[in-house]
Amino acid sequence: MRGIRFVYIVRWLLLMLASLVVVPVGAQEAAPLLLAVHPYNSTLALVNSHRPLMQYLTKTLGRPVEFYTAPSFDGFTDALFAGRYDIAISPPHFAVLAMEKQYVPLVHYRMMLEPILVVRADSRFHKAEDFRGARIAMADKTAFIRIVMLKWLADQGLKAGKDYQIVERPTHSASISAAAVGEADAGLATFTALRQIPADVQLQMRGLGTGLRFPHLFTLANKRLGEAEIARIRAALLAFPNTPEGREFMEKTAFTGYEEITPDEVKTLKPYGELYRQIESAAH
Repeated sequence: MRGIRFVYIVRWLLLMLASLVVVPVGAQEAAPLLLAVHPYNSTLALVNSHRPLMQYLTKTLGRPVEFYTAPSFDGFTDALFAGRYDIAISPPHFAVLAMEKQYVPLVHYRMMLEPILVVRADSRFHKAEDFRGARIAMADKTAFIRIVMLKWLADQGLKAGKDYQIVERPTHSASISAAAVGEADAGLATFTALRQIPADVQLQMRGLGTGLRFPHLFTLANKRLGEAEIARIRAALLAFPNTPEGREFMEKTAFTGYEEITPDEVKTLKPYGELYRQIESAAH
């Protein structure tokens, strides 16, 4: 099994974050909650985008909330499935598997998750067939949107390694960057990931949708927190979008809000969790 390690945010970043949060007196004595975010973006970008959420939860729950991410998709799932996190913001196919073990669902973002191919605004790419012979930058092979996109392209008659080439990149934002600077013809991402890159880069790019839409990132809580604390966290999250911090967060990330997770959504996503298991089994 791969070694599990956290990416601890560099000391000065943690100090900067802490300086912006007024921690209630009682929270100074409570044990911190470990909140982990899937590494779909760079560590610095994730810290900056999630600062309003961290501030709000610390204030509302009356206890410190510490930010964690991982060096890779595999590092995140290893720690998630081992139960290392108190709260996790996870892609849906990882989340449904974690829910089979020690996690309970809280919410997912209201904005639907749609895999897109991001290309330069002036490029020749407009439909699936145009990507024949193209180089497409993609993050980790276990990424939910990569699993979905490979199937979608195959359904359009395009097979990876034969009809187009995959350019490996560590994150979805890095895939967009590869397309922006010409290292690839397209980058696999989502509309929310495209909204989270610098505005000047956004103006140079456009996204080609697949028409496939899924529930976005799930927020989960570890069962060890207990029913009462989990209920407090769920209530705090559902109220978050209507607060000043929440409006800032949802605007900057384009997630738009929260919705509770339904049994039908979990059922729809389970086959993708099984596909992930098959990919992992084949790799070992």
